[in-house]
Amino acid sequence: MRIPRLPGIGRITIATVLIGAAMLTAAPAAMATESGPPGELFIPEVDNDTVAVLDTATETITHRLPIKAPIGLSHPAVLAKTPDGSKVYTDNFSLVSPPTIGIIDRRNGTTRTIPIESVALGIFTSADGTEIYIPEMGFVIEVLDVATDTIVRRLRFLDIPAGAFPGPGGLIYVGFASGLIGAYDPKTGATVKPPIWSGGLAPFWYSFTQDGAKLYTDTVNQIGVIDVKSWSLSKVITTSGDGNYSPLNPGAFTSEISPDGRKLYVTRFGGDGVLVFDTADDRLLGTIPTEGDVIGMTFSGDGSRGYIADSGRTSRNLPGPPGESITFMNLITIGALGPGRIITFDPATDKVVSTVPTAAGPGIPVWLPSI
Repeated sequence: MRIPRLPGIGRITIATVLIGAAMLTAAPAAMATESGPPGELFIPEVDNDTVAVLDTATETITHRLPIKAPIGLSHPAVLAKTPDGSKVYTDNFSLVSPPTIGIIDRRNGTTRTIPIESVALGIFTSADGTEIYIPEMGFVIEVLDVATDTIVRRLRFLDIPAGAFPGPGGLIYVGFASGLIGAYDPKTGATVKPPIWSGGLAPFWYSFTQDGAKLYTDTVNQIGVIDVKSWSLSKVITTSGDGNYSPLNPGAFTSEISPDGRKLYVTRFGGDGVLVFDTADDRLLGTIPTEGDVIGMTFSGDGSRGYIADSGRTSRNLPGPPGESITFMNLITIGALGPGRIITFDPATDKVVSTVPTAAGPGIPVWLPSI
């Protein structure tokens, strides 16, 4: 079934005339490192057209994988992985090249890109790990079979699908640029939970509590809290850090539930710092400081480390959505940002334990065991 198209705008459509306002500065120095769990953190470096590979035991970047577009720039921004860790997929968010996604085969040590219909707004692994969901600007979610790396079907909508996450009931939960979110049969696209207001515009990322009872949506400058059973928006949480709403509050860009399920971490764009909430009562516990806007974060497989992709000082512009749009459009077009860094922290205490410099525009990383 199709949903009605409603007016609305997302991060991709506002303040494009402000592209490129950020000024370059020197790369931040790395902190002294502590040993971490063995494994590898794959970090998309948006404005370098590479994926950096960080050895998480030694906290050093060992190599970079080029993500080459057939023409122009690729701008890999979001990563998804297969459950066995053998493949990593990149959402190539370039507005100045033919649309593609990237495929990294870790066992063969190869990278390649394949064409898709329109610019991908994210990339997500299905619940069973056999498929990759690719929401795109062209009102479509393309579904890729990981066994063959081919597109096997397309789910079409009358609104722009900004996010496509697997969730409770075996459904695919789709957030739309208009600010709606609904749940659909991932095979047929049939509506199972009708679209409701998510709490704000452009929910491209969201997180379920471990029991599947609550869904947190990340929007232009609020966090929505949805009761999954009743399928209703129960509250919104501001991103200001002081509980007060303003249209200039930073955007809630992405979020992650801690491995123990007790905390929600929300990255901010159009403002620095990662907010930490208690998932039991949605109370703000604190903020992990960053130098600039944060695109994404993740955790190690054993839960002993968290990794934050800090875009650095050059990502800071005007506060809130205006600054968010400046940096975001800069990031995916001309790419005039300076270096970023990965911040490693201890989820037990939320204390930073190390920082490692990256190339410009570190995006949404994934952690994988070594192979």
